[in-house]
Amino acid sequence: MIRVDGSMGEGGGQLLRYSIALSALIGEPIQVYNIRAKRSNPGLRPQHMTAIKLIAKMVDAEVKGLNVGSMTITFVPKSRVKGGDYELNIGTAGSVSLVLQATLPVAAFADRKVHLRLIGGTAVRWAPPVQYLQYVLCPLLRRFGVDFKVQVLRHGFYPRGGGLVEVTVSPINALRSVSFREWHKIKEINGVSYCANLPEHVAIRQKIAAEKYLRAKGFDVNEITIDVKTPALDKGSCIVLWATTDTGVLGSDALGERGKPAEVVGREAADKLVKELGARAGVDRHALDNLLIYASLAKGKSVITSSELTSHAATVIELCKLITNSKFDVVRIGNRVMVTCRGIGLTL
Repeated sequence: MIRVDGSMGEGGGQLLRYSIALSALIGEPIQVYNIRAKRSNPGLRPQHMTAIKLIAKMVDAEVKGLNVGSMTITFVPKSRVKGGDYELNIGTAGSVSLVLQATLPVAAFADRKVHLRLIGGTAVRWAPPVQYLQYVLCPLLRRFGVDFKVQVLRHGFYPRGGGLVEVTVSPINALRSVSFREWHKIKEINGVSYCANLPEHVAIRQKIAAEKYLRAKGFDVNEITIDVKTPALDKGSCIVLWATTDTGVLGSDALGERGKPAEVVGREAADKLVKELGARAGVDRHALDNLLIYASLAKGKSVITSSELTSHAATVIELCKLITNSKFDVVRIGNRVMVTCRGIGLTL
């Protein structure tokens, strides 16, 4: 049985979710202890349990310690990943994106197509909006060979959440290695600005502010679309931007909040994108967090450049090395970081 110290590195919920995902994929039992030990409220929280329950269904796993406050969990997969239809209500505004971070790599290796119907938060603090997965991670993961589609049927804002997202994942036999190196040309910059249960001008002002900021910094903007038609239970707004280059896709986002002018939201997202583009890397720092697990499972050598190696990314690297025995090398090149990974070539 593989044992993982849940307090290693960043020591948060992502480490736990990825540990379970990798256990399901390689078919090895795992025990994660000291779960979130560095946090003020250590142990399992309700939002951390949802992804584990979903992955457990996919591999008929035996799970021990899956209760709120638990500091240790044991996960024993009993079958290979099963496709089919799965539905999960995360509850309140728990992030759909964080659940998908863990379940997407598992679903990709299922024996048949996977259909997920997820209810929860689609644009909430401390997590990427679902539209970031749609427009940034989806094209990046296609390079690995992962084919998935995301449809947001209802936005989920704080506090009630209640967003409705449908995801379809096509099965694969193996992942390809990738190369996301320094970009030399920006093909186009796009975005989506949206709001729900608020006046349409909120989304429009976010869009205009983002466009104005980007153009002032010397970047052309192809199109930022407006979405005011998708329903939601609560009021909220968000803007997601992405730049497609000759080597990859870089994204950014900003979330509207009470008392935060729409113009500030738009500029915030644009400023984040400008800073990411300034590093001339293949992917943004948050995409790197998500791509490393795929690189560890792919066949051959992957090279990914990013503006920064976050604490999340550093933790994922150590976790993948521990569980999969994949090999990583990280070097700083000017204002970029380059991660090289020799994956294990997983096939199921």
